[in-house]
Amino acid sequence: MRMTIALADLDKVMDDIEGDIARDATEAMRETMEAARDELRAQVVSNGLGVRLSRTWTARAFPGGAKHSINPAGYIWSRAPDIIDSFIKGATIRPINGSKYLWIPTNNVPSATAHVGRSGRKVKGGRLSPDECEGRFNAEFIVRPGRGGRLLAFMDLIGGRNGRGARRVTAGRLRQGRAPKLTLMYVLVRTARMPKLLDIEAVAKKWEASFERAFTGRLGR
Repeated sequence: MRMTIALADLDKVMDDIEGDIARDATEAMRETMEAARDELRAQVVSNGLGVRLSRTWTARAFPGGAKHSINPAGYIWSRAPDIIDSFIKGATIRPINGSKYLWIPTNNVPSATAHVGRSGRKVKGGRLSPDECEGRFNAEFIVRPGRGGRLLAFMDLIGGRNGRGARRVTAGRLRQGRAPKLTLMYVLVRTARMPKLLDIEAVAKKWEASFERAFTGRLGR
């Protein structure tokens, strides 16, 4: 028995096959990009760099929407590239604007007041700057030499009643018998080295192989 297939029917069969392959490839890429993004976010958090920085990692597969392609592409990037890059390569931080030292706050320096960011969410402020610290406590720094060329910036402050934090010196607190003491606020260094904490190359290689597995797994369904 001889069977013949019209050219138009053959074209339709090929189009259907190509469409299935495109769908499988694109879905595999989308799944892979999301998994890679999540692993990069987890890497940031596990290294103590915070959830906020981790959420700057973003992933997108192309084409988007309901479209499919035999040759899809995936792109992962951070919305804070300079910060991420410094923890990938390790970076030396130096003073700017003519300053000789970086002022590294200790835990005795209060956090700035939280504010509402551009997204409308409440954002917790970082540590007070030296100028803000002087204003908060109405006191000047007492700078003394430390080890290894460092300088130590103290303030004469009164300890909190619960043993945590520090308070400005006031006449009322002095009358209560609460004596001020030198409190270390900042450590001054000429440079600071940020360690290499993130390894995106390892994640990229891992998820490149994962895409191949996801794609071939879909073809066998």
